[in-house]
Amino acid sequence: MKPFQITTATLALLAGSALRAQSADPATVSGTFLGDGKDGKIAHLVVQTREPFSDQAAIRLVFTEKDPSSSKNPDFDAGFKKLGSALILSVHRDGGIFGCEVAHTAHEKSPFSALGEIKMEDFQVTDTTVSGRVTTGGELDAFGQKWNVDLKFTAPLPKGAFAEEEAKPMTKEEPTEEPAKPAGPKLAVSKLPLPASALDVEYKAVVGHIIFRSDAPVSEVAGEFSAKLEEQGWKDGAGSLMGKTNAILKRELDGANLTIMVQPAASGCNVKVFTEGLDWSDAPKGETVAAPAAAAPTDAAGIEAEVQKKLQEALKGLPGF
Repeated sequence: MKPFQITTATLALLAGSALRAQSADPATVSGTFLGDGKDGKIAHLVVQTREPFSDQAAIRLVFTEKDPSSSKNPDFDAGFKKLGSALILSVHRDGGIFGCEVAHTAHEKSPFSALGEIKMEDFQVTDTTVSGRVTTGGELDAFGQKWNVDLKFTAPLPKGAFAEEEAKPMTKEEPTEEPAKPAGPKLAVSKLPLPASALDVEYKAVVGHIIFRSDAPVSEVAGEFSAKLEEQGWKDGAGSLMGKTNAILKRELDGANLTIMVQPAASGCNVKVFTEGLDWSDAPKGETVAAPAAAAPTDAAGIEAEVQKKLQEALKGLPGF
């Protein structure tokens, strides 16, 4: 009998098998994602790390119909339906959903934001995986379109997910009070970088709004505005939408918030910027200081309600959004 020999090839085979055994299992998704009765056939899930929201660590769940493995930016491509029907959620570690974008191929008026209409159940996070169930609890309506979600999922948790929260020490002791740090100076509204094509700019200090028009199309103005804000350090906020004819940009920076609505006009587009946390003491000349005929909301909830109302009005009768 020949003595047993371990060859180099055998060692390589064993090593490869060990690595495969240690690798994370692929994501699994089951259930339905209905748009006007048509199933979006969600089969893939990408879990992404993202910046904290409301001082809480968070992740992004990107559910797609088509395989996203070749996409460099799955969440961006999913929002434009390049990966078929898609559902994009931003989630805190406790399972709370603070961002929901619905992009179903059966809907002409999509993607749209549906925050508050979808919930997470049985959400579990381990060192390596995340799992749960997302559901609307039944059929809902958005701009005259029906939609319904009931998806169960399990997926690998990417390295660095929830890292900021995990780094906090776990202790039952009362935290030592520290002297309050003085807040840094607010960003001056005059420093906000508007698109080069902005015309007839009005600064309404009473309500914190900026209004202007442009002869350029919605996509060009939204793209340039977004790029300039990114250069200044502004980060994406939950609820941004980019349609074929309308756009809503949500941006955050050092406690300040912007909600930017870009809507088509007879020539070019009209833009309205809702601001929070900016310094209006040096607003450029030409600002409107008189209060509007109807009081405009200045708090976050009121602004969000007005944005949603104006968005629904803008989408009525606009096929292809």
